[in-house]
Amino acid sequence: MIPKFPLMVQFVHHPGSKEAEDVAEYLHSILNDDPAVPGLRIPTCFIPDDNTLEPPESELADEADRVFVVLLADDYLAANSKQATESGITWSDFVLRLRQLCDESPMHRFMPIQLTENGYPIDSRLNDINFLRAWAIDNPEERQKFIARRLVHLLTRQLLPHERDEDDPPLTIFLSHTKLDLEHEPQVVKSLLAHLTMEHPEKSWFDSGDIASGSRFAIEIERGVTDAALLAVVTDSYSSRSWCRREVLMAKHHQRPVVVVDAIQEHEVRSFPYAGNVPVIRWNGHSQDVVDLLLRENLRHAYTLKRLQQCKRPDDYILPSGPELLTVIQLEKNQKVLYPDPPLGAEELTVLSAVGVTVETPLERHAREKDLSECSLVVALSVSEAEDLNKFGLRKAHFDVIFLELSRYLLLAGIRLAYGGHLKADAYTWKLVDLLHDPIVEHIRGENAGGSAPLPELITYIPWPMSIAVQDEARLGPLVEVRRCERPADVDESLDITFVQLPMEDILVDTPIRRFGWSRGLTAMRERQTSEVAARVIIGGRISPGFKGRVPGIIEEALLSIRAERPVYLIGAFGGCARLVVDALEGVERPELTWDYQKTAAYSEELRLLYQERGQVWEEYKEIETFLHNLGMNGLKNGLTIEENRELASTRSDERIIALVLRGIQNSYPPGSETF
Repeated sequence: MIPKFPLMVQFVHHPGSKEAEDVAEYLHSILNDDPAVPGLRIPTCFIPDDNTLEPPESELADEADRVFVVLLADDYLAANSKQATESGITWSDFVLRLRQLCDESPMHRFMPIQLTENGYPIDSRLNDINFLRAWAIDNPEERQKFIARRLVHLLTRQLLPHERDEDDPPLTIFLSHTKLDLEHEPQVVKSLLAHLTMEHPEKSWFDSGDIASGSRFAIEIERGVTDAALLAVVTDSYSSRSWCRREVLMAKHHQRPVVVVDAIQEHEVRSFPYAGNVPVIRWNGHSQDVVDLLLRENLRHAYTLKRLQQCKRPDDYILPSGPELLTVIQLEKNQKVLYPDPPLGAEELTVLSAVGVTVETPLERHAREKDLSECSLVVALSVSEAEDLNKFGLRKAHFDVIFLELSRYLLLAGIRLAYGGHLKADAYTWKLVDLLHDPIVEHIRGENAGGSAPLPELITYIPWPMSIAVQDEARLGPLVEVRRCERPADVDESLDITFVQLPMEDILVDTPIRRFGWSRGLTAMRERQTSEVAARVIIGGRISPGFKGRVPGIIEEALLSIRAERPVYLIGAFGGCARLVVDALEGVERPELTWDYQKTAAYSEELRLLYQERGQVWEEYKEIETFLHNLGMNGLKNGLTIEENRELASTRSDERIIALVLRGIQNSYPPGSETF
């Protein structure tokens, strides 16, 4: 069973507020897309938004042990807090219930943030809780940074070990510096210390003045480092001072987060070699930038440690950062070290091999244990962003993560991917191409290849009449196989002069007959792809009219694969066609699966007549709904139980989704079975 996340942030605000939505998305990016702290990945979810402006159910996300609810309160929320809704639940009721759920468990926290002067409190029953007065900062960009800073600080405190009924412990920053450069311009240490004293609630451990009289320096400094985040201010004289070097060594020995401030003005005679393998920031005169980086690294360190502990095995030694000789030299030979992704490069692994320890990341371990390369499987991805993603408390950033993480794990398991889509600048095809050159994927693929030339890892299907430019085909590279699909036999120049065998550019859908041509070409591509793959994974998919085919593309791909008895994996929590198919299987009627809804697509009535006139099968939406309902979840035959398929259709946890999909594929294609 995949353990829950150690921590999850749940953003709550009135869905009518663009400012609150922007703040939530910014905070998500700080917690997940920080290039300076690439390992920082804190799961988030947003408030479900079904476009009704009604409050959703008051519930905490169930994917994590600890939920941190961030209430973004502004005028929209205040103005609508008491208004009656169809459900009978006001926004005040909704917020108060969330606060109550947080209060019922010491594992959860409720953090209200006041974005506008009159935005909070929205109810007198919330007067007893402290809130962040962000509205007082006029500059919107600085306001967002201020909120992010406080959020990172509080999240870190919640992850630090403490007794059940004890308040979250404060953070301690150990300022490692040399007094030789204290008075030298630009006086970095003084600037940092003044900033920390004035602006931050963190405790700062500064110098010998923090050591009680009669105490031993070495013992007291080690105690100071043991529970602190170390900020090493590397000036010209820093590496020449033995106490500075000892502080860095102690921090790494005790697995504490370290950030280096590069404040060298002229030169170092000899840099300290053990101050590497940590984030480094160049001093630019802005103390807040330095502190922000340290706080985010501290959060990454705390969260990573919790996450690795969850997947730790009895003989594992955990490192919250990439291993180096200094951090593994004291270990016994053959000791297994588990550290966070991405894996080290071959050159570093060669150096570490001299110590005799085995170092491994969770992804590497998973790839080696879930190796399906001998089965020569090709799995099709039916993926596109859904319009109703917001309804499920998710955003495009979440969708891109599940798409890329699932694709990465399939590749690591030795599976080749198949995808059929356009090659415009924002195409998911290019995201897959970039993924093939991801260091983790290249590392594992190189291991599996054993020195032989790798097969193409991605097969991209180009339907007629879609064109492909020479430069695009060259850009795809040797790891991508292009399979152009032929023009259907019943479509040629006699129908339209543009229906040539190899169109030089995409044919516009500006007449009924041209939509017919596209529809037939897309169906032919999907039929061919289905016959050449072992399974299909479906995420999202646009439902609304505007598609070029006979029905929404992912619905057609699902039907073709089910009828061809290929395993189909429906990931429903991200909405779209995947959710629509799940609902149909479960007998839930949806207006989107009706002719009245879909016939508004361009030339739909004419297209249906053309199919009938030309003897092509036209399946009505009611027939599709009936077929899926009669099939039910137990008719998927994908190696998963009904309960597992229902979990796959509802969970937002990327780890659980990946585990279920790989389990289903392994059960469907055990070693020695016939594959495609």
